[in-house]
Amino acid sequence: MSAKFYAVGTLALVTGFGSGFSTVCSAQTLMDAYRKAQTQDMQYTVARKTLEASLEKLPQARAALLPTLNLTGNQNRQRGEASFADAPYIAREPNNWSWTLQLTQPLLRFGNWAGYQQADAQVRQAQEQWALAEQDLILRTAQGYFDVLLAAEGVRVLDAQLKAVEEQWVLAKRNFEVGTGTVTDVHEAHARQALSRAQRVAAVNELASKQADLERMLGEPMALLPVRLAQTLPSINTERLSDWSQSAAANNPQIKVQQAALDVAQREVSKSNGAHLPTLDLVLSRSANYNSGTLSSPSDLESRVNTQQVGLQLTVPLFASGGTQSRVREALALQDKAAAELEAARRNAEAQVRQAFAGVTNGQAQVEALQVAVEAGTSAVEGNKIGYRIGTRISPDVLNAEQQLFASLRDLSKARVETITQGLKLKAAAGTLQPTDLAALELLLEPLK
Repeated sequence: MSAKFYAVGTLALVTGFGSGFSTVCSAQTLMDAYRKAQTQDMQYTVARKTLEASLEKLPQARAALLPTLNLTGNQNRQRGEASFADAPYIAREPNNWSWTLQLTQPLLRFGNWAGYQQADAQVRQAQEQWALAEQDLILRTAQGYFDVLLAAEGVRVLDAQLKAVEEQWVLAKRNFEVGTGTVTDVHEAHARQALSRAQRVAAVNELASKQADLERMLGEPMALLPVRLAQTLPSINTERLSDWSQSAAANNPQIKVQQAALDVAQREVSKSNGAHLPTLDLVLSRSANYNSGTLSSPSDLESRVNTQQVGLQLTVPLFASGGTQSRVREALALQDKAAAELEAARRNAEAQVRQAFAGVTNGQAQVEALQVAVEAGTSAVEGNKIGYRIGTRISPDVLNAEQQLFASLRDLSKARVETITQGLKLKAAAGTLQPTDLAALELLLEPLK
């Protein structure tokens, strides 16, 4: 049997509570909120900039395998006095200059190759972290959006409850005045009215809090369209939990991040071991030198020398005071740490799949039960009202039936929204959540008349 999402019902958005919401933009849809979050959410912005910075690791590592060209030059002028063969001191100002152009091409540098492979793994890790951030943004946007709508639905339900209680209070007072009711009925209805008012104040505060949470993500107050889910969502396969688990093992972004992190750690071990090995470089240089003389020479004999040099430079590490061995041990420990984190990510993904899978299936059953409860509660309210008018029921019976009905309505709205979010979380855990899933949800959201 496929798990289905049920209509959220009438979700009337109440705006303008408190001075903090006095300035709002035009009403926005779910996809409007998501697009704004892509540019305004700071957590998402940090992830994007982190990716941009990480992409530079690959060209930096590649540069260590390519030639380097350096030009160095210097010029010196000396000033002094010199005496030769007991002659009087004479002032002398010899000068010299030189420049060298050197090209170095690494030929054998095992550590540099390991570093290049490590940079490739680091880029893959950054890309998977970006994919994880994109899925997280989808989830947080949907959660924030539906939290506001659910809070607004709570206010709407309590408004209806308060209206019904006030009507019952008026009826109790009228019956007392004509002698068909008791003062206890009046007090009972009045107490329920006060309780409903207090509950409504709490619901308004909850709505303001959820609006503030969404505002923090979007960077500004945002009024959402009063909408309702008029249809069921596309079916989600809940026949086989193993299918979702297999998808998570292959596609979960957090697992992919940790797999890339393990590759990075393994390359770090190779790079550290490479410090034990010899390196070989090809060196080509051209230099020029000029000397006008020296302070210690009685004659100014200018000299100019131009040279070209081609050679191989071999470096063999002999002793590093134990530093290389220490770095190898450190890299091995970090490799074991990355392997443990990868296993933890796999277990966490499996737990997320199971939790979200249960949330969808149990949410469906809960919605079905609450729908029956709402239908039965509606009939109970009507029956108690009729019984109260003909004298077979008392006022508390009517009030209790109404309170039970409105509690069922709130629970039903909450269960529907939670089932929606659990479905998104299931796709996120399986690594298949896309913005198109939000677009599909928006197609089912209809503005209230």
